Order: sequence, then C-alpha cells, then structure tokens
Amino acid sequence: MDIQDIFIKNIDFIQSANLPKHVKKTALDIAQCRTNAMNGHLYQCPEEHFSVFLRNSCNNRFCPKCQYRNKDLWNVATKNLIINTDHYHLVFKLPTFCYPYVTTFYKDFVNLLFEASKKTIYRILKLSFDKNVIPGFIMVLHTHGKLNQFHPHIHVLITDGGLDKTNNNWVLSQNNLFDFYQFNSIYQIILKKELFAFYKNHTSLGNSFLEQINSNYKMFAFTSEKISDPYHVIDYFTKSIKGSNLKEQDLNTDDNLVSINIGNISSQLSQKNFIKRYLLHVLPLGTKSIRYFGIYSHKAKKCLNSAKLLFPGSSNLDSITSIHPENLEHEFDYLPYKFCPICKKHMILIEKTLPFQMPLYVEHTFGDQPPNIEFFNSIAA
Repeated sequence: MDIQDIFIKNIDFIQSANLPKHVKKTALDIAQCRTNAMNGHLYQCPEEHFSVFLRNSCNNRFCPKCQYRNKDLWNVATKNLIINTDHYHLVFKLPTFCYPYVTTFYKDFVNLLFEASKKTIYRILKLSFDKNVIPGFIMVLHTHGKLNQFHPHIHVLITDGGLDKTNNNWVLSQNNLFDFYQFNSIYQIILKKELFAFYKNHTSLGNSFLEQINSNYKMFAFTSEKISDPYHVIDYFTKSIKGSNLKEQDLNTDDNLVSINIGNISSQLSQKNFIKRYLLHVLPLGTKSIRYFGIYSHKAKKCLNSAKLLFPGSSNLDSITSIHPENLEHEFDYLPYKFCPICKKHMILIEKTLPFQMPLYVEHTFGDQPPNIEFFNSIAA
C-alpha cells in the first residue's frame, strides 16, 4: 500500500473533513491521480506498431505520484544554474510557539520567515564586505521534520562571496561570514521585529502571543555551514521541493496503521492521522516555496554568466537547453510514450475519454477486458 492507496481508502473521511478548499482539493487529487477518475488519452504510433491509453496526472505539486519527473528537472536545472565554488548552507527556523498559528495564517507566516531570513542575509553581507558585491542565493522552504511532523524552516544555499560589477571580479568573503556566534543575534532581532509587525496586523492572536515573542527571544535559531560541494545540498533540497519528502520505502502500512521509518527513528500513526499530518504541508495557492536572489535570480543572467567565466566547470546559461529552475515552478503533465518504442516515430493522439470511460478503440480491439499499463510497459521494454 502506497501513499495514494491510503488516500483512496480514506476518501470518505477526506470528503467529510473540515479542510480548507485547496487542501481538500490536494487530498482528492492525490487519491484520483492517474486513476479512472481522471480524463484519459489514447496515443498511437502512426504506423500502428504501438498504442497506449493513459489517465491524466493531477499535476498537483504535493502529489507524490506525478511529481518525480519535476523533481529531476528542477535538480538538473538548479545544478546548471549555480557556480562551481564554495557556498554556505544556512538554516533559519521559526520559533515553535508559532506552530499552532501557522496553518491559520499560513501564507503570512511563510512570507514572514522568508523576509526575516532575507533581511538577515543582506545585513550580514553589508557588514562583511566593503564593496558592493552581488552574491547568489536560493531559499527553499521546508515545512517538515524527518518524520513529516510540522516544522517550518528555510534552507539557503548562498555563494561564498559575490561579483563586483565594476570590474567583473569575484570578491571572497571574510572567513567569519555567517559565523553562528557572531551573527545569530542579527536573525533574532530581525525576526522579533517581523513577529511584532505580524502581531499588529493580527491582534486577535491575543496577549499570550505577544508575551511569547519576548519570552522566546533567545530561541530563534540560525545555523550555518561552509561547503565546498554545493551540488549535494541541491540533492537534499530536491527530496522535498515537490510531491512529498517521504519515500515509499520509508512507509510500512497495514489496514489501520502507517509506520514512518527514517534511519533509526520511527513514528506510528493511524491512516487518518497520517493523512492529517501529510496535509499540514499543503501550502496556500500562490505561495512560492523556492525563491532566487542576486545573481541566481532569473533577471540576472548576464551577471551570472560573467561570474561563471571566473570558475571553470560551471555551466553557461546561454545554452538553448538551459532553463532557469524558477520557470519549472509550473507543473506539467508528462507523456512517457512521446515516441513509439518500436519505430521511434512521434505518437499521435487519437482519442480522448471522460472519467470512467473506456476508449472506443480499446473496446473494439480488446473487448470489455483491455490490457493494463503493465502489458504496454512489457511491450515497450
């Protein structure tokens, strides 16, 4: 039983649950993805060597079944984007007293966390350089801990140094750039100001929230690590950017329970509580979980390519096939059989069907028991 099977089995619970509209839609999308509840398309080789009938993917960015390819595309595009040089891996955390309020004001808290993290980075850079240099950094929101529990935080991959536009030189940072002991207080101060501003716009949270901002002042966490290989950090980011951070091999399920096993830690939940925990990570519509700044912004292609000339082994974005990863934010359906596996000619669409309908071509050819996708996969292999 995989994640989709759990959602399918509990479809009545999902339908009756008091969930935000976009969250309920995500749950139903996961349950229905590539099943007979979706529209279908029948593709055929122009020489009639091969035909395949496929149900549509839901294309929901939180669906684990249809986002694996988008993960791979983002991974390749991001590795092609970055400079082959030292980076820092930073983590900015939200204080735990905010957790009970986050899902009620989800978009506001996400933007608050991004804004506080970004301001901290720019403040540190200003203190560390005597020149106007442009670094490159990518910010990625994670809302989960290892066992998929709710734990919102920001990961940042940022260059060690930046481009000096006046002479197209790369300026290295000081050795203590993003040093935890020196700069953690900067994040504490900035996040505290952001939380106060948030409270002024949402006074309904009450005095207890205001008191928590002050009492938890020393608990706002910022960590950093200098790394010589930024590509493995991108691999880490890729696990969680689309679909789910959970892998099927991390789960053991029976008729009632789901066990999440990561390394030497585990958690056992009822199937309904597993669904509730999974849906805590569904962001509001229009909320970006990945953001790009400095020379890694899609608007800074010229500066980025100037910087890459200084670092052998870095890819150049002038390549026609290079796509900025921000342009992959919009999910798309993927046709696994774009070309006939026998003659390699382009497959053509010959019929569309509505949910729960069988294509007339299939019915005329195979009767009321057509072969399943495994049959077509075996032919293609």
